[in-house]
Amino acid sequence: MRNPFGLAFAPDGQLYVAENGADDRGSRPIWGAGDVLWRITPGTWYGWPDFAEGRAITHETYKPPHKKQPTNLLARHPGTPPKPAAVLGVHASADGLDFSRSAAFGHIGEAFIAEFGDQAPVVGKVMHPVGYRVVRVDVNTGRIEDFAVNKGRHNGPASKNDNGGFERPVAVRFSPSGDALYVVDFGVMLETKKSSNPQQATGVLWRISRTGS
Repeated sequence: MRNPFGLAFAPDGQLYVAENGADDRGSRPIWGAGDVLWRITPGTWYGWPDFAEGRAITHETYKPPHKKQPTNLLARHPGTPPKPAAVLGVHASADGLDFSRSAAFGHIGEAFIAEFGDQAPVVGKVMHPVGYRVVRVDVNTGRIEDFAVNKGRHNGPASKNDNGGFERPVAVRFSPSGDALYVVDFGVMLETKKSSNPQQATGVLWRISRTGS
């Protein structure tokens, strides 16, 4: 795997891993590769460095505009990568994850994933901010839905839209009773062409619980 970030066991004991996908940068720029949720099976090869999302990087989909198509690094591949459990947004930075286990919260068996948000322009260009939210994933179908996202006409961190809410969710964890989801928000991080600049004393711990019937 290129950059496995979060890992969690589902209620049935199956291990899942959230992986940050390849970027359009460096000596092997790969364009348009989304982040991935993998279902882990022992003895399986997941494709790095010659596959992204379970698909060969030589596929025309990954050719970066105005750059050469990346080529394989391995002379022989040790296997065929599986199909991901889900493919998330390009540059969303799918990080920490956990599974709901309680009817008091709902969505039992679904994965909740913190999306840190893009780090453009370092990782590549984006048309609009990507991530900055918590999504839930049906691991049986790959269906992805927003669970917690900032209000407003445009996506992005709260400091950009001046509307309160998430900056950069980086981890999620359900309470022992399963009736609340805690979200670690890294806080404000400004991006330039050269570096990322985290701002001190801006991190937050959010608690999300169900209300009503």
